[in-house]
Amino acid sequence: MCPSQFEDEWRAEFEMYGDSHAGKFIFSGPMPEEKRQFGFRWLAERERARKAREETNIWYARWTFYAAVAAVVIGILGVAVTLFH
Repeated sequence: MCPSQFEDEWRAEFEMYGDSHAGKFIFSGPMPEEKRQFGFRWLAERERARKAREETNIWYARWTFYAAVAAVVIGILGVAVTLFH
């Protein structure tokens, strides 16, 4: 069996441990070099996915803030128009 055939098993194992524990195990645990190299690729993949999620969350938070500010401004204008009408 070539190492790529084990990648699904390794991926499941690393995901079971979680990012931080798997990272410690990958950097310092005893394992075959092919598995370690796959572990490094897996960690990089997880980091890219985490950064993409963070950027998406920041984008949604920013637009939610803008929507809230717009709602407050519209509310204030509505009250002002009502008072001065």
